[in-house]
Amino acid sequence: MRRAISATLALVMLFTMVLAGCGNTVDNANNSSAQTSSSTAGTEVKNEKAVFWTWLSTQQPAIDKYNSMQDEVKIELVQMSHTDIAQKLLIALASGTGAPDMFQQPQRTFSNISKTGKLMDMTPYIQDSINKFSPAVTGLLTYEGKIYGMAPDVSPGVIWYRKDVFEQNGIGEIKTWNEFLAAGEKLKEKGLYIMPVFNPAGTWGANEIAMFMQSRGGNFFTEDGKVIKNNTELEFTLNWFNDALKNGIAEGLTFFTPEFWGEFKASKIVAWPMNIAEGANIKKNAPELSGKWDVMPFPKWDDKTETLTGYWGGTAIAIPEMSPVKEKVVKYAQWLCTTNEGQQAMYTSWGSVPSNNEALKDSFFSKGDEYFSGSNPLEKINDVKPFYYYDFSKVEAIVGEQVDLMFSGKQDAAATARNIENSIASATGR
Repeated sequence: MRRAISATLALVMLFTMVLAGCGNTVDNANNSSAQTSSSTAGTEVKNEKAVFWTWLSTQQPAIDKYNSMQDEVKIELVQMSHTDIAQKLLIALASGTGAPDMFQQPQRTFSNISKTGKLMDMTPYIQDSINKFSPAVTGLLTYEGKIYGMAPDVSPGVIWYRKDVFEQNGIGEIKTWNEFLAAGEKLKEKGLYIMPVFNPAGTWGANEIAMFMQSRGGNFFTEDGKVIKNNTELEFTLNWFNDALKNGIAEGLTFFTPEFWGEFKASKIVAWPMNIAEGANIKKNAPELSGKWDVMPFPKWDDKTETLTGYWGGTAIAIPEMSPVKEKVVKYAQWLCTTNEGQQAMYTSWGSVPSNNEALKDSFFSKGDEYFSGSNPLEKINDVKPFYYYDFSKVEAIVGEQVDLMFSGKQDAAATARNIENSIASATGR
């Protein structure tokens, strides 16, 4: 009997020990799983893809440089026109899906996007560097006291020209716009054009008109946002372009088409009054002409006392609030805009003028460019007068439509100016 009880007790003890052992095994397994999950959650994903919408394909070298410097994020450039970016972006922001991780827009139309309230507040990322930038630039990127974009560049006008062709035809540095027109007549006799004109105009033509008008001290709006009526500077600028096209010293072309760049490569277009950033596009599309191009400042208008230039504008980089990698990709904007290294990468990539005034003091920006006969484009920039970009996406569309009617002969410059003024006032309530 005692042996039976002892055997029973032994079995019970053995079973208890087995259960205890199994319990420890389960607990140890749970602890191991928890540790593994915690370790996985704490592991940061490297080289996360970030999609960047821009029309500046020439920005790729700057992106490549940044991608090689760090392993948090890999930025992938997706090129489309700035108007397509704006349209697709507004739809994506409204729907909450389909937005890029970062995008670039002209400063002049940035307010259309910043006022959506769907962008990342970049104020904390730029506040320590804010004094490096002109208030005129940061003001365009600010909405209700918050900064929603960073500006890598500004883009004033200069004249790109074929130095060899000018010398062959006895044309020196042009000091006034009347001298420019006279040079155009001389070149026309050789079957050459002194400039392209965007025809159809579209937004590119509208902004060219604005740049030239600013170089005359003109504006579409008063400082407080009222449309200028009977705008003599607008009418003068429109008439100047219309005459250049009708007289055959300028060639009407669609911007950025193979035909457009083909005329440069064929040495048919031998000068171009345009923003400084287009120097990079000339180099990219006609590399075989290195050393034959040069650059000079905008000339003086003969009826003015000051020698000014105009801005094509500048660009802004911003980030949708919905981006899952916004905290990573904002570092690219910081690097590109607030550091000397980033501003140098910007200039090397797409040749625009640094918006960072401190970075511009670096000796790097005193170098000449072999493509442009050793000249430094940054030394060819005149002063500018303020220009007011109220509701400018609407202004661009209206100006482009009306200029196309003028170029087609359906209305003269005076009628075009009045139609632009009235249409802007009607569309904007200004």
